Amino acid sequence: MSEQLKLREAIPNDAQSLLDFLKKASQQSDFISYDDMKDVTVADEEIALDAIYHSDHDELIVADFDGQIVGYCRLENSDEEKAEFGVVVDKGFWNNGIASFLLEDALDWASESPLKEIFLEVYKNNPVAIYIYQKYGFTTESETEKTLVMKKMV
Repeated sequence: MSEQLKLREAIPNDAQSLLDFLKKASQQSDFISYDDMKDVTVADEEIALDAIYHSDHDELIVADFDGQIVGYCRLENSDEEKAEFGVVVDKGFWNNGIASFLLEDALDWASESPLKEIFLEVYKNNPVAIYIYQKYGFTTESETEKTLVMKKMV
């Protein structure tokens, strides 16, 4: 699989593929919602991807399998030193280590950036994701009825 899987930084030309991926992934899992994205146009997404590509505090990495986006992770800055992290993988590619590959790549990027902390929110009923985050050093900072807020210093 690793010969055909490439991790790379998202570029504006990925806009349509990324929107298609997010729509598909939202139908595969209760852990991701597409509602916030349904009115985003390809042109809007191209502009957003261009801004992310040129940012020192934001990153979006895609997992590309034979020219198809099958996963992505995003670091979105909340201030100059903190970024929120999220990762999504196509259900057909679960249990192949893609989330770990994406997380490792994002952590490598963050270690070279001005960021000092990465945080995320994960549903308590998603033990696989919680396990992966803990494996990479994320610790629980707080919790709500349904979610954990986890963080990692970089």
